[in-house]
Amino acid sequence: MIPILPASAWREFRGVAKNKGQNHTTHQALIVDAQGIEHLCYVKASPPGFPMVIAEAIAWMIAKALDLPRPQFAAVILLPVPQLMQHMGLDQHWRRYPTILGYCSSAVPGRHITSRWPFIARRRHASALRHASVAEIAAFDVWAENQDRHLGNFLQTAQGDYVPIDNELILYSLLWLANGLPFGHNSLRAAARAQLKSGDYKRFEAAMILASDQHLPALEDVSPRLRQFILSMAPDTQAGNAFAATVLEFLDARAQPGWLANELGQIS
Repeated sequence: MIPILPASAWREFRGVAKNKGQNHTTHQALIVDAQGIEHLCYVKASPPGFPMVIAEAIAWMIAKALDLPRPQFAAVILLPVPQLMQHMGLDQHWRRYPTILGYCSSAVPGRHITSRWPFIARRRHASALRHASVAEIAAFDVWAENQDRHLGNFLQTAQGDYVPIDNELILYSLLWLANGLPFGHNSLRAAARAQLKSGDYKRFEAAMILASDQHLPALEDVSPRLRQFILSMAPDTQAGNAFAATVLEFLDARAQPGWLANELGQIS
């Protein structure tokens, strides 16, 4: 199960993120896990009532079960607001809380594949979309109903691997729409359709369908830990059990053989 760390695990501020995205609490910090091991992490906070933390944690746990590229360490953490305010400006609504719930994951050494030069960006994007792991990530996104995956939230490592960042809009209908929080839609499949030639795009979808064969075994492996994590985050046991059952039923239905092929309009 993904660890849930106390505020004392946040040890040292290491800088504001260059690309904060929409969450302006994003920063680098030194986080110490329950074994005393230090991790340089990207950290971001969640306003009360927002499902970002639980979504990111569930996504990381599923990605680990699938052995997808991912940060090697991740945790839910209580963030000490007074300490954080000494290093970065926070909007007024954060300041009323002594601690706020956050999500952290270890920093991935790599570069964004976007560029201010359009022809360089197109070349990098096309190269990424032809990489086997990117089709696997696209399959994961459809399975887990990730509403916001675009080519700007990948890092390319020195070894040529592609590591996705920002998974907070998974389980979109369960976690976001159900709470009255609608968002737009971005997907790797749409990016591949727009940027790849016909033959390359067909191979991309075929690779997605092949990757979906691993979804059901991964779900069977991770389900006990997902249930335990959801219970640990729930306000009470009854609510936790009900939500865990809903999440697992949702993922199970979409992990069945042939589901993704049918969703893509293909014959598996």
